[in-house]
Amino acid sequence: MIDTITFDLWNTLLSNSPQDNVRYGEKRVEEISRIFYQNGAKIKFSHLVDAYHRGFEKCKQTWRKNRDLSTEEQLRTVLDLMDDKKLKDIGEDLMDQLVEAFVSPILKDPPDLIDHADEVLKQLKREPYKIGLICNTGRTPGRTIRKLLKQLRIIDYFDVTTFSNEIKIRKPDPRIFLYTLRQLKSQPQSSLHVGDLVDVDILGAKNVGMMAVHFNPDQTSEEDDLPDFTIRRLKDLKWILNQLK
Repeated sequence: MIDTITFDLWNTLLSNSPQDNVRYGEKRVEEISRIFYQNGAKIKFSHLVDAYHRGFEKCKQTWRKNRDLSTEEQLRTVLDLMDDKKLKDIGEDLMDQLVEAFVSPILKDPPDLIDHADEVLKQLKREPYKIGLICNTGRTPGRTIRKLLKQLRIIDYFDVTTFSNEIKIRKPDPRIFLYTLRQLKSQPQSSLHVGDLVDVDILGAKNVGMMAVHFNPDQTSEEDDLPDFTIRRLKDLKWILNQLK
C-alpha cells in the first residue's frame, strides 16, 4: 500500500520553459550590471553576458555528475570567467547584493502552476498521504523556491522539501531519494514518485525501489517499460492510487 508520494517540481508541478530561463537570465545579468555600476565597478556588459552563459555551461558539467553547487559558487564561477582583477576580492556586502540579484527574478515573475497541481496536492493531503518534493535546482536555490511555493500557496502541502543545492546531490542519484524518504520516515516499497523525466525521475526512483509515475502530458518521448504508470494529466494520479489500494 502506498502511503508516501514524492514529486518532481519543474514541469511536473510548475511550468519551466526555455523561454522562461532566457528571461530570468536576462534579468539576472541586468541587475548584476546595475549593482556593479552603483558600487563604482566598471565592467563591460558584453563581458558579463558572455561569462554568465559560459558559467552556466561549467555548472552543467558538475550537474552531469549528479553533484550541485551553491548560488555563491555559481556566481563566483561567472565572476572568475570575466578575468577582471577587481572582481577577485569582492566584499561580503557586495557579494550579498549580487547573490540576491541572482536568485530574485523568479519571485518577481513567477511561473505558472501545472494544470490541476493545486487540487491534486490538496486532495492528497486530505487522504492523508505523506508528501515530499525532490527538486534538482538550477540557477534558483532551494531557499528561494520555498519562498516561491509559499507565494503560490502550495508550500504547506509538503511534509518535506529536498533541494539538490542544499544537499549537493542531484537526481537520479539514489541518495537524494533515500534522503527524502528518511526525512518522511517512509520506506521505498510504500512510496511513489511522480516526475516528467524518465532518465532523472523515473530511473532514480526505480533504482531505490519506489514505484514511479511518468508525467508526460504531451507524449513527447517514447515510452518504455521503466515507469510503472504514465499519465497525461496530474489529476489522473488519483485513479492510479485507487488501483494501488
